[in-house]
Amino acid sequence: MLATLNEFLAPVALIWNHKLLTIGGIKLSLGNLIMALTMLLFATRLSRAASRAIDRRLIQPFVDDRSSQHTYQTFAFYGCLAGFVTLSLGIAGIPLTVFTVFGGALAIGVGFGSQNIVNNFISGIILLVEKPIKVGDVVELESISGSVLAIGTRSTQVKNLEGKIFVVPNSFFLEKSVLNWSYEDPVVRTGINVGVAYGSDVRRVQDICMSILNQSPEVLQDPRPVVVFDDFGDSSLVFRLQFWCNLGVVSSLAEVRSALRFQIDERFKEAKIEIAFPQRDINLRVSSPVGVRVLNS
Repeated sequence: MLATLNEFLAPVALIWNHKLLTIGGIKLSLGNLIMALTMLLFATRLSRAASRAIDRRLIQPFVDDRSSQHTYQTFAFYGCLAGFVTLSLGIAGIPLTVFTVFGGALAIGVGFGSQNIVNNFISGIILLVEKPIKVGDVVELESISGSVLAIGTRSTQVKNLEGKIFVVPNSFFLEKSVLNWSYEDPVVRTGINVGVAYGSDVRRVQDICMSILNQSPEVLQDPRPVVVFDDFGDSSLVFRLQFWCNLGVVSSLAEVRSALRFQIDERFKEAKIEIAFPQRDINLRVSSPVGVRVLNS
């Protein structure tokens, strides 16, 4: 029985110990590579589990800020990953000195083929450390507006009002202009414009608009909202309603502005105040009378 087992295992051991290549005097076998890949697979999963445990036991009890918790958990994950990778290579019998042989080639590869990856990785570290944006912030990019869901070492996830999630490279936040609505304070100012017809009672318009702002639960009363007589427009008297909202409470500024416009339309109709629209008067200057004929259809 033992002899049969040895006969069966002999070719397996031969394949397992087959030398694939020799680097720097170190012979790497097929078995070493299989063990290394297996260990690396489990290293990623173990690192995630360990970082979650560290976050639950060591980070959350002492750090209240959500964005700081995410930053520390990210660093804990990569620290654990580095430790497990080193341990995995040691168990597989692959010394770290093997990678010194690839140092020059790796540097050339990074310089020519991985510039964007390295750039985004470094940008991600800067975002996590300096925190110009944090998880939960409302940001506005060139064509994207939404809240930050997660900040990784390569990219950041932004969810817009339609529920779409955009994956934005981290370097974008450092190289482009980004508006962070809630950088230090979630309270922001916004406003809407409304134009009324010439001849309207402007004091009445101001009173109605102030009443709407004071009665809206989404509009903060400190700082105080104001109604400004903004301009004499081409076709209307332009008023601007300026008010403050807390982004941590309201669902979106667009919905708040829309609700106020509905109320303005209803209240103006009740008060017989006309919301102006563009109008043009045409004056004909001719040297002789213009003939007019009425044709029956």
